[in-house]
Amino acid sequence: MSTLTTPALARVSFRQPVSTAGHFDAGWWPRSRDLTRELPALLDVLWTAAREVTRIAYNLEFWDAAPRKITVENRLVRLGGYHHQDALVLSATDARNTDRIDFLVIPPESDPEFAERALQLSSDIGQVHTPADLLALAHR
Repeated sequence: MSTLTTPALARVSFRQPVSTAGHFDAGWWPRSRDLTRELPALLDVLWTAAREVTRIAYNLEFWDAAPRKITVENRLVRLGGYHHQDALVLSATDARNTDRIDFLVIPPESDPEFAERALQLSSDIGQVHTPADLLALAHR
């Protein structure tokens, strides 16, 4: 189990107002594919917003190998990698699985202009595109 500290601020954009429509709730542009390096900043944003995230589900092929548990700011977070999880989606949930946030993951190597458009589109009110479709829109 790793103990981590918070690095640079997370590049994230939340959909406002919150809605149950659509495939994801926010956009996130990590700086690398290393979850142990990237999650502390994202978790800091969520915890600051009183979201008690304790579990992360991610796609095994998209991300580098990660431990099953990490400790961030003295909080235990369980990581679950899955082959069936959409590579462009990372899901964060609380311990009771009652609060879930699905993030559109913008590949870290993306061009900054493209990534900014994708972040903007991911937070649009009424956005209902699939993750792949939204990234295709951001390329235009």
